Amino acid sequence: MTLRDYASVIWRRKWLVILPTVVTALVATVLTLAQTPMYRATADVLVRLPPTATSVGSTGAVMSPRLVENEFETASGSALKSQVRKFVGAEPTLSVSSSEASDVFGFTATSSDPDVAALAANTFAEQYIELQRTSLVEQYEARITVLEDQLVAIETGDVDSSRRTEYQRELENLAVSTQLASTSGSVLIDAATPPSDAYEPQPERTITLALVVGLLLGLGAAFLVDYLDTSIKDETELARATGLPTLAVVPRLKDWKEGTSHVISREDPFSPAAEAYRDLRTAVRFMALDQELKLVQVTSPRPSDGKTTTASNLAVAAARSGQRVVLIDCDLRKPQVHRFFDLDNKEGFTSVLLQEETLISVARQISGEKNLLVVTSGPLPPDPSELLAGDAARQVLEGLGGGVDLVVIDSPPVLPVADPLVLASIVDGVILVASAASTDTRQVTRAVERLRQVDAPLLGTVFNGFDPKDSDTYAYGYEGEVPDEEADTPQPKSAEQGATEAAK
Repeated sequence: MTLRDYASVIWRRKWLVILPTVVTALVATVLTLAQTPMYRATADVLVRLPPTATSVGSTGAVMSPRLVENEFETASGSALKSQVRKFVGAEPTLSVSSSEASDVFGFTATSSDPDVAALAANTFAEQYIELQRTSLVEQYEARITVLEDQLVAIETGDVDSSRRTEYQRELENLAVSTQLASTSGSVLIDAATPPSDAYEPQPERTITLALVVGLLLGLGAAFLVDYLDTSIKDETELARATGLPTLAVVPRLKDWKEGTSHVISREDPFSPAAEAYRDLRTAVRFMALDQELKLVQVTSPRPSDGKTTTASNLAVAAARSGQRVVLIDCDLRKPQVHRFFDLDNKEGFTSVLLQEETLISVARQISGEKNLLVVTSGPLPPDPSELLAGDAARQVLEGLGGGVDLVVIDSPPVLPVADPLVLASIVDGVILVASAASTDTRQVTRAVERLRQVDAPLLGTVFNGFDPKDSDTYAYGYEGEVPDEEADTPQPKSAEQGATEAAK
């Protein structure tokens, strides 16, 4: 796929992209507005151990990573947080952070009140400093107690007196170290202040992330649905599935509904759809330069693809260009042609095949269309395939083709029944109609395979019901007057005269 193909998928499935994006953004907005503002404050503490009596005055002392890790665990412990909550309450959320590049701990508090957040952060830091000092003082005092007991034992003669001097010196150092531990060590280097802006929510960030997530979900859904959708979407896919040229691309009618009958070439000859059917007529006429094309069959892979609409409009477009045209409804199962031209269907093609009526008696002249005759299907037979396969059908169709310029045959769809395969052995050319976003790729491929199995003279395809909004390839902006050829071409014989001669 090219970038153009990706863009086409996005445009075709634009609502699948837009809806998740909008929904996630709206949800994020509502949740953000409903969320209570939270404020975060941080107090920074430079973590270090206080000097001892023997290390006073030394410089460049750096705590080992092991000691820093121990201090971090102490600062993060529940015991210290419980001590802090005794002063600030249970509402603030407390946390500690550290940096590998320094021995600075960040004591953070989050609260719905900015003043409470600052107070809690500073209290957290101060309690850590106090805990560190208290812990060291307790250790020194415990050692002092042991040494004093040893000196008492020496005085009573219970212990060798040779270590008296050593104990006394250590006792003096511990007294100095205790004093240093109670007044030095870790220090608060940056006190927390009440924040002016809320930490959460952050509407801009939240909504932006929601838009990105929604867009990604929408794009994923669009490409997934497009991948699973095997319907024909454009003429390129139709050509790839059939291996046949696309003779015309017919735009979708604005007021079209399934089951409605439109001969748009009569109702609105200046419309884009009518122009598309004139393109189809022109394509057929150019093909007739290289081969005889008197009998043209119009079919489709399945019902509701627009074959009757195509056959009817092709017949009108050809008749208005000056050709003598007969439109025959050979769909002897679900005929529709009579509805397109508001005709009754009491007698028709089956009446001729059963020799109940003559071709001239069932051919109807269409009002306003002097070059067009329509033969409806007539009463439906019990076995249409057998009736169409008989010699009578072949003789009527071939004889009719000798008296007019073009016979357009509307036949049943290819996949459900064998009728169109029978007709394909009689006609000079077959046009296959596929409907945009409706006809499945596998259906149209199978239809072509069935027609080729009987050596059907396939001319090409018609891509019906295409929405120009789905692509920028087609621009139907050339509506105007009907070409002069439809009005000024000389008519040596009318369609009725030709059909009469063919019948004779």
